[in-house]
Amino acid sequence: MLLAGQIQAQTLVNYLVVEDKTRPFQIVENGESDGGIVSDIVDAIFAGSDYTVNPMVYPVNRLRQVVADDEVHNWIAYDAVPWKTFGNRGLFVEEPILRTHHVMLTCRQNIPEHILDVSDLQDLSVVTLRNFEYPSLDTAASQGHLRQIPIDRYEAGIKLVSLGRADGFVEMEARLRYHIRSMPEAGSACLRWLDFSAVIPDFPLYLVIDINWPPEFREFVRKRIVELRQSGALTQIRARYLKSDHRLDWRTGAE
Repeated sequence: MLLAGQIQAQTLVNYLVVEDKTRPFQIVENGESDGGIVSDIVDAIFAGSDYTVNPMVYPVNRLRQVVADDEVHNWIAYDAVPWKTFGNRGLFVEEPILRTHHVMLTCRQNIPEHILDVSDLQDLSVVTLRNFEYPSLDTAASQGHLRQIPIDRYEAGIKLVSLGRADGFVEMEARLRYHIRSMPEAGSACLRWLDFSAVIPDFPLYLVIDINWPPEFREFVRKRIVELRQSGALTQIRARYLKSDHRLDWRTGAE
């Protein structure tokens, strides 16, 4: 019985899901994981294998804490090198699953198409997500060069910009694309999408695993990501959540 319990523990993959704020990467409905780009990729990786995926939903700060306190084992999540969300508790699977691109959503017509430096935001009010780090913006705000407006819901930030109550909303293009598609009333003619990659460079997203997983588990995940990319499955999953909306003149291929 002990051996059977050990095998079950080794084949159960605890997939860590952020309760909110990460759509379309992870989608949660009524406290339960309900798809999303990363979630669908994780499901595809383990489909037909001996592993069973067990989604575990947490608020973002609680998720970080349960990992730091070693309260959950045999886990998998997603992360980026600039974030290092899980510190020395996590190990990156060295095969990217997505690539990020940051933009600034604005209704201001006198801001350049490309933000080349944080100084271009001098004296502006900029919306960002609460509990997420934006080092260049955080520093500029602490020095009084701009006013940072932390929000908990994308819809609130988009409305602030659409109504002219904030000068811009800085976030990943994929996330903004997903949320504004569900807000027809926010598709104001004034909305502009400014390239923010000079301030927050594009970077890849990876799956990250519990440091205690055996090496063969990490290699299994890596190989499956390669297979999914080569088969076109990754592109299909991404397209499922990021359909183009030509009214908003979205760039292609950035997500």
